[in-house]
Amino acid sequence: MNDTLRVKRFAAPQAFLSHAGPFLLQFETENALLLGVAGEGAEGYYAVAERGGRVAVAAFRTWPGRAAITRCAEPAAIRMLCADLLAVCPDLNSVLGPEPWARECAEVLAEACGGDAKLIMAQRIHALERVQPPAGLPAGRLRMGTGADLALLSAWSGAFLEAVGMEGDGRTLAESKVEAGQLFVWEDEQPVAMAGWSGKTPTGVRVNFVYTPPAARGRGYATACVAALSQLLLDRGNRFCCLYTDLANPTSNAIYRRIGYEPVSDAGLYAIR
Repeated sequence: MNDTLRVKRFAAPQAFLSHAGPFLLQFETENALLLGVAGEGAEGYYAVAERGGRVAVAAFRTWPGRAAITRCAEPAAIRMLCADLLAVCPDLNSVLGPEPWARECAEVLAEACGGDAKLIMAQRIHALERVQPPAGLPAGRLRMGTGADLALLSAWSGAFLEAVGMEGDGRTLAESKVEAGQLFVWEDEQPVAMAGWSGKTPTGVRVNFVYTPPAARGRGYATACVAALSQLLLDRGNRFCCLYTDLANPTSNAIYRRIGYEPVSDAGLYAIR
């Protein structure tokens, strides 16, 4: 068996999952983003650095300018994979992944570009296997978003993307998630908060798109929305739900702790160049 460290790219996400799946599933919750995006068939860059057929690190890029990397079994593998990533994606401007590997990747990429790596969001990955119903729930109920909500959900999706520093069109994303049945609202006479899900993994699912408009904040709507959606997703047979939080936002971190989400690992989003 060839024991040389090498990069292997995959033209199709399913081929990538077939090859890298055992490595990714060792840390299923931590890799839920990559497992989910590839599982949904999103086209893009998928690659691993491996030695002797054993994957040391994996990376992907489906969003313009942003890549994501996994934990890494040996430092040299990150440098090799980053070189390949830049060769294929020269417009790369940010990278996301578990720490400290995200920082190492960002520094290697920045060095290759003659620039700097800057942490723009310190994150934490949380997971939940049982919902703890929060006390003092606000009035209202969870319901699936519909076409009648699109104008509102498009605006909220655009605001969410801006808040997390991601490019994209709010209406396009809202339409696709509503059509897929993946976007929900908490309704108290009218929609007051939203939360969505995506990224089905073999035993879990990722909660995302949590947003409350400024005028409705501080009333527990997001807590109620995420708790109810998490329970719904568990009731559908998922073993766990997971999500990313911004460590600079103590409010959202407290919300998720209240309903049973526990820390899994830290992650970082870095700007490069």
